[in-house]
Amino acid sequence: MTAVKPHPRRRASSQERIARILDATADLLDQRSLSELSIYAIAAQADIPPSSVYHFFPQLADVLAALAQRVFAELDAVLGAAPEDLRPTSWMDLIEQLEDRFQQYYQSHPAARELLLGAHELAGVRQADRQHDNFLGHSLRSYLARYYQLPVLPGDVDVFTLAMQAADKLLALDHQQHGALTSPMRREAKRMMVAYLGLYLPPVLPPAPRRPVETEVAHGADLPIG
Repeated sequence: MTAVKPHPRRRASSQERIARILDATADLLDQRSLSELSIYAIAAQADIPPSSVYHFFPQLADVLAALAQRVFAELDAVLGAAPEDLRPTSWMDLIEQLEDRFQQYYQSHPAARELLLGAHELAGVRQADRQHDNFLGHSLRSYLARYYQLPVLPGDVDVFTLAMQAADKLLALDHQQHGALTSPMRREAKRMMVAYLGLYLPPVLPPAPRRPVETEVAHGADLPIG
């Protein structure tokens, strides 16, 4: 009787191996700080040779920069998943609800906290984070405009980006001191956003005019969709 030859093991694609490396990196950052991370530790966690990691990411900073891009996409999804039928009582209420969603994401993703809120000097990650803040600030403004007519705002600064960055500074301090986000600091971060934006937004904003369905579809690329 002729023995049946086993099928050769399928070789993982490049994208699958990259995802495996990033998953392993995130798993390690769930348990330790950036200062304890290394290419060899990532390779061991991913159960692959260190040479495979070096093939895609010559330096540890390259792995972390790629992981940061994944975190940015997840943060975008947090805003994009906000309910379409949300009925805020005020713009302040809406801002607090949205900021709370971001805080919940950070609270349940230690790796994201360590990467974006931790005390490190990864210039590439810091610069990418600032650029992503600008995108999130624009998205936050667009989301608020779904519900309210916004007044004329400064053209030389993006107040929504600055509000989010100020809140993140408090959260970063909290994470670095406690390894988590505590209730008091989460509350203060939301208050800081509302207080700063209150310099430019009156307490009561007129509701935004309801747009026809075809208009919303046409503008779908500009606004985060829930």
